Formats: sequence, structure tokens, C-alpha cells
Amino acid sequence: MAKFIKILFYTFASTIVIWAILAIMLASIGLETKRFNPIIIEQVKKYNKDLNLDIKKVKVYLHIGIANLKNPKLRISSKNPTLILDKNKIELKILETEIDIFSYFKDNFVIEDLSFITKDNKINDLISIAALERPSLIIYNIFIKKGYADFDGFLNFDKDGKIKNYKINGKIKNTELKYNKKYHLKNINFYFTNQKKGTIINNAEFNYKKIKFLSERISIINTERINVEGDIKSEKAPINLNEFKDLFEKDLNFIKDQEIKFETKNKFSFKIDKGKISKLKYSSEINLENIILNPKNKLFKNYFKNYKDFISLKNNSLKLNYENENINIEGRSEYSFDTSYDKIKYKINQEQSWYNFFTTINFDNNSINIKPIAYSKDKNKKSSLELNGSYNWLQYKFNEIIYNEGKNFFKAKDLILDKYLKIIDMNKVSIDYLNDNDKQNKIDIEKDLTHYNVNGISFDSYKLINDILLPDSEKNFLDNFDLKEQTKFMIFINKVYLDDKNFSKNLTGNLLIKKNKVNNLKLTSDFENNGKFKLEIKTLANKKKTTSFYSDNAEPFVKHFSFIKGFKEGKIDFFSVKEKNHSNSNLNIFDFKVKEMPALTKLLSLASLQGIADIMTGEGIRFDVFDMKFTNKKDIMVIDEIYSIGQAISILMSGYIENDNLVSLRGTLVPATTVNKTIAKIPVLGDILIGKKTGEGVFGVSFKIKGPPKELKTTVNPIKTLTPRFITRTLEKIKKNN
Repeated sequence: MAKFIKILFYTFASTIVIWAILAIMLASIGLETKRFNPIIIEQVKKYNKDLNLDIKKVKVYLHIGIANLKNPKLRISSKNPTLILDKNKIELKILETEIDIFSYFKDNFVIEDLSFITKDNKINDLISIAALERPSLIIYNIFIKKGYADFDGFLNFDKDGKIKNYKINGKIKNTELKYNKKYHLKNINFYFTNQKKGTIINNAEFNYKKIKFLSERISIINTERINVEGDIKSEKAPINLNEFKDLFEKDLNFIKDQEIKFETKNKFSFKIDKGKISKLKYSSEINLENIILNPKNKLFKNYFKNYKDFISLKNNSLKLNYENENINIEGRSEYSFDTSYDKIKYKINQEQSWYNFFTTINFDNNSINIKPIAYSKDKNKKSSLELNGSYNWLQYKFNEIIYNEGKNFFKAKDLILDKYLKIIDMNKVSIDYLNDNDKQNKIDIEKDLTHYNVNGISFDSYKLINDILLPDSEKNFLDNFDLKEQTKFMIFINKVYLDDKNFSKNLTGNLLIKKNKVNNLKLTSDFENNGKFKLEIKTLANKKKTTSFYSDNAEPFVKHFSFIKGFKEGKIDFFSVKEKNHSNSNLNIFDFKVKEMPALTKLLSLASLQGIADIMTGEGIRFDVFDMKFTNKKDIMVIDEIYSIGQAISILMSGYIENDNLVSLRGTLVPATTVNKTIAKIPVLGDILIGKKTGEGVFGVSFKIKGPPKELKTTVNPIKTLTPRFITRTLEKIKKNN
């Protein structure tokens, strides 16, 4: 019995050892069989009947571990199989599955899981097979021109052979994607993990227009909606802007071809629901070293003396945040119109259709010249401009504008401009500055319920007077406005400068503007010697506009006529009728003297009337009356007649002045002795014109003056007979004075 037990023990032990050896061999070496080939192929065809699997060799391994001692598994592995769909192939390194060992012997086993490792395969082939499950994926094959991928993972099937769970890890290599000429990505490489709940992309890189972009992580999570978030950045590298112009619909002709260096860092997130993007959120940091802009903008030329048709920007830093359809931008830069740089910083945020902004611009190293208000600032003087407001495509609303330069100060509150940058409304404007004529301008304009109040300590009106007396075009200060509704201004200014030396006090009046034009204006002011001046503009029913002006002090107003210098004393009376861009004017000056009229002084010298010429350069010649009738149309002043009579000479002339570029005058000049002699002989007109004796006729000179204002050429011809027109005008004037 003992021997039997011993034999039984050795037999059992041997069996155990043999089975152990077989198990070890089966677990490590495996058993080659073809039994599983059709089963695996059938499983693939359950996924799609058009798929085929080329299996060359299948091995079975025993898989026993601590976790499955009670239920050991068989691992079925195939090396180098090929998945085939028409001409598309996916080559695998390994394809494996596990089945219950007991179900194997019962011959009723099913494949629940497949794990695999692929070789490098063409991405287009992978997409073609993946599109069997998601047909919409096939469209990507239109844009992907080349590229490879290798990956590993597992598939979990239900009893019908449909995939119910999966996980795939892989790498995309050397891929090229081309949507059109604008969007062409090259050298796309990244790692990815894809499973039912979503996809994670790590360490991505691609090239776009010679710029290398990188991303550490992009996640695409599938819930009720697709949630996407990630980052992307670019390496700092030189690029040519010409390569990026095709990205913009508008012609960016203000950006010239040039090489720039920039880098960006971006984070983004959004949701996709039924093919639509929502909840978009992103933040960007952009650093740009240098860029040159060439805007064709008259604003820069009009206001900046050192503008050379370009703007150079350097050290540009920009932060951008977008969330809930609102955008926030914060940036700073250095800019220059030549070689000197100033700083600019700005903040912009969007609220629905409006963009709010806050900007600070320094002009320390830039010169400024604003001709309409006679203000200028030289380089190397500190100044700054702050802008706070909002804008959309139709309007600009400035809550506050502040400009500071030493003691010079400009401030505006609640200023509204249209899309053409014309003022349509304002609440308050304050100015306090020393202009180019060294005159202080200190004025407040404030909106009341029904009108605007204009109150000031002092104001330089020289340019305003010049525009009234000598309008050379339809352009004026009001061209900066778009006041279509009726607007009224009530005016009171303590001191008004008329020229370098003369001023008036207590300027009061009102101004009415209709359809952006002066409709009515009435101003009065006092001189220190109790004299007054009055200015009145009226718009008549026939749309003609009349301007009447009177001053007991003519000197500051006559200075606006460039051909008269050294004017003293006198009174002035001016009247003009304007229709559209054409005006007819009468200028009358009484009881004055002229010390210097450059053209006239030369004329007297050429006429050998040196004594009178000497008087003009000394104390001056006194005139009783100066009458001037002239018209203005665009850039030409046509002088119908200038007639002046005085104690020394009398003048009658006409001609034209073309925009201060050309002067053309002709006329008659007669010494007072000749005029008196002529008048004494009236009414025997024939004797006057011919003379009782040969050589006894009256004398004077006819003259022509022509050329640019600084290069006038004068010709003189002596005359022995006065023209009837000269005699008639002289008689009219003498009769009127008497």
C-alpha cells in the first residue's frame, strides 16, 4: 500500500511538473495555431464587412496571474498582420486578444478585446478606415497631403462586435495639411491619446509660413458637448510680412514688405455643440520687435512737423483676452516719425458692439503743429495725450481728452465724433495755451440746456479775422464739425487779441449754426480809447450770406492785406455778400496814413516822384479814403477797383491775387498837385484833357505790377492825360466828402 501511494505520488508530482513545464512553455513560447484566424477575421468584419485582415501567423499563450488564478486566460497574438480596405492598408506589428481558457475547450468563446501596435502608416489610409465608423472624417483626406502615424491601444467589443470602449496612444509624423493657399501647414508632429471620452494632444509642433508653432497640450473632451482647451506658441524668428498679406481681405498697402521678428503665447478653450462653436475663450501675449507702417494719412502731415511718411514701432507688447464675445486688449509700444522714439500704451475692451479704450501717448521727442489753432510744440519738450472713451463703426465717444505740455492745457469732456471724425456733440471743452503768436488763449465752452456758453479770459482772433476778410476757400474751422441741428453759442471773452499789439475788451455776442454753417453771428467789443468794433453775419432768405464789419481802429484789420505795411490810425468799414463759394466785398478805410507799401514805394521811385517815396518811408502819407471792391472765388481774389485819395497822391488800380502765389495789378497814380490843378479847371473838360497849350496837359503814371509776392516786377509809363474814369471817381469822392 505504501508502494502504491508512493507510485501515485510520483505520478501526480510528475504530472504536475509536466503540466507546469507545459504551462511555462505555453506562457513564454506559445503554441502556433490557425484555429483563431477565422475568428479574428470574423470579429473585424463585424466592425465592417468591407474590412479584411491578412493574418500570417497566430500564437496562443497561457496568461495566468494573481488576478486571474480562478479564471486563467489564453492570449492570442499575431505578428505583422495587415488590415485592408480596398487599396488602403494598415500594417500592424502585433494584434492580440484574450479569451477565457474554459470557453476555449467548450468551443463557445468570443473575442471581447483586441490590443494592437502598428507600424508607420499613411494617415490617409487610417482616416479611410476610421471613416467606416464616422463617415464625416473622410473629408480630412482632402486637406491632408501627406503624413504618417504609429499608435498602440486596445478595442473593447460588445456581443454584436461593435466597439464599446477603446484607448489609442500614438504619434503623428511629418504631416502636411493644406486648406488653400492661405492656410498651408507643414511638418506637423505630435503625440496623442484617444479614447471614448476624448483626445489629448501633447508636444505638438508645426510650421506655418516659415514660423514654427508649438503646443504643450490640447485636450478634446467628449461630454454632452465637445470641450476643447489648449495652448499654442511660436518661436521668435524673422519673417517677411509680404507672406502674410494674403490672410487679409483688405489691401494693407500701409504695411510695406519688411522682415520682422515676433513671438506669441496663446491659451484657448471653446465648446462644440451640433457643429457650432460656443463659449470661446482665449488669451494671447504677442511680442513684436520692430515694424514700419506707411499710412497715407493727412492727419500726421498736418499735425507733426517731423513726419516722414512712415511710423516706426518697436518693443511692441500686446496682451489680448477674449471671453463671452467680449475682447480685452492691453498693449504698449514705442513709436517714431523719424529717429526719435516716444511711448504709447493703451487698453481696449469690448462690450457688445462698443469698444471702450484708454490710451496714453507721449510726444516728448516729437514736434507738433496744429495750424487751425496756431499751436506748435518743438521736439524735446515733454507732453502727453490721454484719451478715454468708446467707439463703434459709426461713432467715437470721448469721455475725456486731456493734453498737457508745460502750462499748455487742452481738455474735452463727452465729445462725440462721427465716423468721419467730425464733431457732432460735446459737453465741455477747456483750453489754456500760449499760441505761436505768443498770445494766451484761455476759453471754456460748456453745454447748457439750449445752447453753448463760450467764456474766456483771453483769445487770439487774428486767424479768425483773416478767414472772414480774406476767405480763400470753402474750408474753415467748422469743417471739423457736423452740427446738422441748429446750435447756438453765447459768447463772452474778457480780452481779444487782434494782432501783435492791438486788443479789444469785453467781447460779447451770439453765434447760430445751422447745417454746419454759420447762419447768424453778432459780436461787439470795446477798445481802450472808447472805440468799438462790430461784426455781424446774416443768412438771407435767398441763402445769400452778408458780412458787415466796422471798427474805430482799422490798423489790426488792415494788416491782413499783405500788400499794405506800416498802416496807422483810421477807421474801417467792411461789407461782403457771399453765395455758395463766391463773395463780393467792399472795404472802406477812412482818415489813415501808410508808412510803407513796398510795391507803391518802388512805383513812386520809378516814376521819379522820389519826394513822395521819401515821405512814405518816413512819417508816412495820409489818405482820406481807401475804397476796395473785390471778389473771392476759391483761391483767387479779383480786385475790381482800388481807389484812394490823399494829400500827396491818388491811386486807381485793379487786378487779381492768386492764392498768395501771383500778384497782378495795373492802374494809375497821380500826385495831389496834378489832381488839384485838374479840379480847378473844371468844367472846361476839353481843356483838362488836352491843355490850352502844347505840353500843358496833366501828368501822372500808369503802372503794372506782376509776379510772386516776393519777386514783383513793376513797369511804369508816364501819362499826360488822366482817364475819364479816374476823374469821375475823384469827383465822386470829393462831392461825397463835401
